[in-house]
Amino acid sequence: MSESFFEKEKNVRQYLEMTADYDGQWFLEQFLKHIPKEYRALELGIGPGKDLENIRQHYDVVGSDYSFVFAELYKRSHPEVKIMVLDAVSIKVKEQFDCIYTNKVLHHLPTEDLIQSLQRQSEVLSQDGLVFHTFWRGSGQDKYDDLLFNYYETNELKKFFEQHYTILCIEYYKELKENDSILVVAQKTTK
Repeated sequence: MSESFFEKEKNVRQYLEMTADYDGQWFLEQFLKHIPKEYRALELGIGPGKDLENIRQHYDVVGSDYSFVFAELYKRSHPEVKIMVLDAVSIKVKEQFDCIYTNKVLHHLPTEDLIQSLQRQSEVLSQDGLVFHTFWRGSGQDKYDDLLFNYYETNELKKFFEQHYTILCIEYYKELKENDSILVVAQKTTK
């Protein structure tokens, strides 16, 4: 992912306008269905913070974003919530979490970085920790300005996740059109 795309305030404002109608209810319903209520969660890539806002009503959650602009915007309006500026690949935190989740974030990473991120997430998770991630379905990649979009099919995602996790759920869902997205819920493999 380009380091600069969401560091530019005009790109952040454009993204906020583009996602203004997103309410996050489907994502929250799936999260409630798959993640135990006592789990402490870390969101990578909060963006406008809509999923964080929904999930924090039910869970102890820490938000993070690579973009200082997104992190600061959310922090200003929600000073009571712990927000960090984190890279989704290196995830430089000292604490552990029971769940790490993203909503259409990891597809911005080059595939090699996605694989590294999944490994690092397994190191940050508690023993029975879960990951909860969504991706755009398809093949190949697109670039919008400096922003990368990788598309995946379930067989590719299984290969990446199964290196460090047991997949509990991998299914298609509709975000814009039928079966255009994939949800992956997986549990850290204890070695």
